[in-house]
Amino acid sequence: MSFEPICFVTMVRGDHAMLEKWIAHHSKLVANRSALHVFLHGHDPALQKIAEGCSLVTLPFDPSGSSFEESRRQLFFGLAGALRGYYGHVITLDCDEFMTMDPGVGQTLAEYLSTHPFEGAALSPVGFDVVQRSSAEQDPVDFARPILGQRCFGFLDGTYSKPCIFRRQPRGGSQHSLAREKWEIDPKIFLFHFRFFDVEYSRQVNAARMALVADFDKQGSDHAIGTWGDREERFARALQSADVADCPDLSPELIEAFRASQLENYQNRGGRFMWRDCRRGPYRLPAQFEGVL
Repeated sequence: MSFEPICFVTMVRGDHAMLEKWIAHHSKLVANRSALHVFLHGHDPALQKIAEGCSLVTLPFDPSGSSFEESRRQLFFGLAGALRGYYGHVITLDCDEFMTMDPGVGQTLAEYLSTHPFEGAALSPVGFDVVQRSSAEQDPVDFARPILGQRCFGFLDGTYSKPCIFRRQPRGGSQHSLAREKWEIDPKIFLFHFRFFDVEYSRQVNAARMALVADFDKQGSDHAIGTWGDREERFARALQSADVADCPDLSPELIEAFRASQLENYQNRGGRFMWRDCRRGPYRLPAQFEGVL
């Protein structure tokens, strides 16, 4: 059977500007826009228009939030197995996560994956959490222009160095780890996360999501969303750290040291993710990434 090299999968609710950016970037990495599989969490005509030409599915939105995270995990892991029958690699991302190759490699993501096989069910990229360094980047992000260049600072973060490039369905695990699987982080593939990249935009998105979680909590939901409640605190810490730190240039040596530390922690903890020792930086991105996305 002939496979398309790669496809991307994401799920979105309400984040119109980010989905438009996500589709514009990742459509350049696939043979056809239909290789972008977009799941809308609830009916949204504006999102449907943005995602025209993509493989689009609208999922019912449960206002109680029942089993939110578990349903999402099962969907993504199941799709990794199902879509693998048609694509060489299946890449699952949130709509504020953007994947790209190190520009110095000289290969597309599809070309690189076809020539660099890996063990285990899934491969991880180098996760870089982009932040706004207000002392150097006062202007709000212009979504009509590439974000990298407007924003040049951030943290290496194990949370986003997650197994998301699948070559088969995993046996188990979570969004950020695999159960009983070999785990690798490829230093030439990057995942850029845009949560704290713009002060005002991030506050608006965070407020909307926290209101949603508060509604779930009022109903006694078992949503299991464990990373949104501390966003304001994490936001403030990230911005303050980026403003006062030296922010050395991100180098291959720093990436390799981060990669080695994450793999060592993972192995020492029996394949469990270490949330409290997964962040390094802040760093400044090399100029070669400017304009990439």
